[in-house]
Amino acid sequence: MSSITDSPISKLEEDFLNIEKYSKSLSKFIQLSDTPITIGLQGEWGTGKTSLMSLILEEFNSEENQKTIATSWVNTWEYSMFKNARETTPSVLKGMLEKLKDSCKERDVWTIQDDVKSAYHKAGKFLSGIANQVIANQTGVNVKDAADGTKNESIIVAEIAEIKELISGLIKDLINDKKNPVEKVVFFVDDLDRIPPTDAVEVLESLKNIFDIPNCVFILAIDYDIVVKGLEGKFGPKTKENEREFRSFFDKIIQVPFTMPVGAYDITSFLKEKLKKLSVDIEDEKVSLVTKIVGYTVGNNPRSLKRYLNTFSLINQIIEDDDENDKDNENIILLFAVLGIQISYPKIFRILTQNANFLFWDKEFGNKIGIDLDKAKEDLKKVGESELTDEAWEQVIWGFCQTDPFLKVKCISILELLNFLREITKDEIGKKWEENSLHDQLSSVLEFAAITNVDDDLATKQAVSKVGSRTYYEGIDGYILENKESSNYSKEHEAVLIAIDKKLREIYADKISSENILIDYSKTGGLVLNWKKKSGGKFFQIRFGKTDSFIDAEKKHFLQCYIYKSSKDYQHPEILSLFPAQSMHSKWMFYCVIRDLNDFEILLNSKLIDKGIEANDQKIKYLHPSNLEKTSELKPYFKEDIEKVLNQGIKF
Repeated sequence: MSSITDSPISKLEEDFLNIEKYSKSLSKFIQLSDTPITIGLQGEWGTGKTSLMSLILEEFNSEENQKTIATSWVNTWEYSMFKNARETTPSVLKGMLEKLKDSCKERDVWTIQDDVKSAYHKAGKFLSGIANQVIANQTGVNVKDAADGTKNESIIVAEIAEIKELISGLIKDLINDKKNPVEKVVFFVDDLDRIPPTDAVEVLESLKNIFDIPNCVFILAIDYDIVVKGLEGKFGPKTKENEREFRSFFDKIIQVPFTMPVGAYDITSFLKEKLKKLSVDIEDEKVSLVTKIVGYTVGNNPRSLKRYLNTFSLINQIIEDDDENDKDNENIILLFAVLGIQISYPKIFRILTQNANFLFWDKEFGNKIGIDLDKAKEDLKKVGESELTDEAWEQVIWGFCQTDPFLKVKCISILELLNFLREITKDEIGKKWEENSLHDQLSSVLEFAAITNVDDDLATKQAVSKVGSRTYYEGIDGYILENKESSNYSKEHEAVLIAIDKKLREIYADKISSENILIDYSKTGGLVLNWKKKSGGKFFQIRFGKTDSFIDAEKKHFLQCYIYKSSKDYQHPEILSLFPAQSMHSKWMFYCVIRDLNDFEILLNSKLIDKGIEANDQKIKYLHPSNLEKTSELKPYFKEDIEKVLNQGIKF
């Protein structure tokens, strides 16, 4: 599976956030409570209100409860489409009755007659009449006469008392029928936060007049912030002075408020299950790192998390299919963090695209983004410095965050996240870690993260276009110049790389002129030779490199070379001194080191580049015998191959 649907859970077995305990408690409370009562499940968009209501409904659908508790579920958003608030309210009320009837029929507890004289029929006809009269008043065309089919204004006018009496009578008939075991009716009203705030308030004001019908429980999924926005036309913008009026409106409707317990969600279990569904290969011990990053970025909002994971899954797949990219678990964690920054803190992502090495952000960079570092330091003295603001780069970020109300609140989380990224790269690289190491890794993941970036800032678009799609150069000089700040760069290998580029152009001049061989130079790929097509045609690649931290050998700089396999045995005797090994990022290529032009002559004399062209042309792929393909799976074989050569006494 490559994506997660943005659907609320409907069954207990789908509850990976561990909210079952809340649904059980609420359902018991509802069963034991006096009526009428209105319960408000309060939380911002995507916090799991619908999922919690679904689990409560599942409790009421159990054999134990399904006969005694009748239910009705309406999505107000569905009834509001192409309607204004005055049309929506009667549509919602009619929908509540229709859903009640459907639910009761499913449970075989609907005992009300459906003839024209029944309470159900009268209520439905009356509510339809009100909705149609609203349209008539707006358009001048009476779509359908209300109530008894006449155009008498006194009947058409919607009287709240009459609506209430009709619905109350219907509920009373249902519960008082001796043939019926129903004792309570529970109405679930969902999606109020998906309709315009002013409409949501008007719907609530109308619905509150029926919330005191005996034997009824109303469960509303509601976002207090939406109510506030909808009331601003009535009370003005919310302030300390008028806050009581906003709260009073809410309290008059809701007798029992329940705030969604997002802080108590089992996010680790949720992430494990979703990452497994997405086939993302992250070891269990690394999931705790992912959980930490979630805490620093999107938080525990399930819907935001699903969006986050779907974005991550897409980019992860692009990296998986990109043979020029070295993919490992550490880069995956870094990619996940950068995507979190992009989604949660787009302004921070924006400045990262301008200069990925945030550890080197100083006064000069601060000036570039409009931050006076000296002033930031003075302001910090007033509020009190901490270990999160004792370095120049941290002070630049702190100053930047003070310019935006949202970032100001989230400043500590942002600083903790960036410090966390420094620590996890240190843990991976170990003693050889240097500040440029983080720059190299961040640059590689920013290239992919920017693919899903949404930003209308012109400067960012220019920065992202530079980072977000691979940058190609006219020649080897462009690649060298762009990588001089990389920790893989080595001055002594510049001349070797230039000479190799020249030599290959001479050897394959005819094939290059006939466009059978296509050459490209990119920031992350280096010099790449492709056979007949750029996508999927790579048979040779060379770029700056150094000894991997997990290899037990002397740490040196060299040129990393990758060649298309022409046989299953890629450890050919004639090139053992080049330390041939299974490529970690392409299962049909092998890796070797080029330290000087003598090494390159050994490779040329082996004819393995030419044999690689032949195998590529014939579309033969000699995969690793293990048939594994992910970087994390191939990594042990790469290490094993290097150790085999070292054990034969060949010096690195």
